[in-house]
Amino acid sequence: MSSGSSHRMSGAHTGAHDIAVLVAATVAYVAHGWQPSEWLSALPYAIALATLALMDVELPHGDTVDVDASVVIACVYIFGPMPTLGMVLLARTIAHLLRYARTRTWTLVPALAKRVIGIAAATLALNAVSSVSFGRIQVYVEVFVVGLAYTLASLIYAQISLALTRRDSIVRMTLANLVLQGPVLAAEMSVAILVVLVREGMGIWGLVLVMLLAVMTRQSFVLLLDTRQGYQSTIEALVGAMEAQLVHGSGVGNRVAALARAAGAEYGWFGRSLENMGYAALLVHFGLSFVMRDEETGEVRPTPLAEVEFLRPVAPIVEIAENPQVSAPVQRSVTIAAYIVALSVAHMNPQRAERMVAGLSARLTPKERWRCEDAVARAAQKQAA
Repeated sequence: MSSGSSHRMSGAHTGAHDIAVLVAATVAYVAHGWQPSEWLSALPYAIALATLALMDVELPHGDTVDVDASVVIACVYIFGPMPTLGMVLLARTIAHLLRYARTRTWTLVPALAKRVIGIAAATLALNAVSSVSFGRIQVYVEVFVVGLAYTLASLIYAQISLALTRRDSIVRMTLANLVLQGPVLAAEMSVAILVVLVREGMGIWGLVLVMLLAVMTRQSFVLLLDTRQGYQSTIEALVGAMEAQLVHGSGVGNRVAALARAAGAEYGWFGRSLENMGYAALLVHFGLSFVMRDEETGEVRPTPLAEVEFLRPVAPIVEIAENPQVSAPVQRSVTIAAYIVALSVAHMNPQRAERMVAGLSARLTPKERWRCEDAVARAAQKQAA
């Protein structure tokens, strides 16, 4: 792709974000109107937003997990949409200058866009729910509805933007990120309610407490990502050791795994299921197994792989792929995953997986076979492009 077309695409995406910001800001203004606030009392919240803006967790596929969501939700409820928009703009601009001032990375407009979309949705939701009386739990209900509207709107907008850029399924990306970020989103909504409740009694100390909770939530999520990255590093080390023994096999294992993950996504799966399919494809490609069968006695013994905790969900896929004629009952999803893995391996090395493909094909219905084969074909086309 030429630099001119690249700049045009970048400009188009930036223009789309700009339009989203303007439209959402207008909706928020019309829905709620301008209500002046005591900016001195809002200053600690602006500082908190700027501090938390520096702690965004970037995900491998380009999305981010926002640590500041709980404070944004609370600000919408306490100060209204327009002051919140002003504080978010100020905090994000400061954070962007501190993080990216010396680079050409430009993430400010997309980061603002999804927050403004979320604030607009939260404002509309607050106006709707405030007209209904819930008695003593009124505050809880209102903050919960505001938080739900903000998190869903900002998340969906971010997934739409990413899906259009990556030419992926919006629904699949949204569901995958809901599964991944679900606990974090729930924690942020709980913290937002806490911000509102402790504001009168604890003042700025309550905000400090809430920031500590937000940071702890962030660190817990980072630890989860680091653990998963550790799994990936273990597999990469295994792949490197196996490929070092091959003359012309460098990189093939990773391409097989990527194809299996992409095909699983095309089939409709997401999240941990795709990770497991990638691991299974690597193991099948290199002929690694969780059990060893003695050809003379028929005795079955576990291999060292059977002791690897995070690979245990992968074992059924690998076992049915290597022994498609086994008569023991197997879950349908495992057989489908094994067929996609076998097709992915066959795409790179047809002779290696010919028996697997034939044996697994006989265990599936014609519709299931067609869906798997179509998913692999579409994934291969996207990778080739």
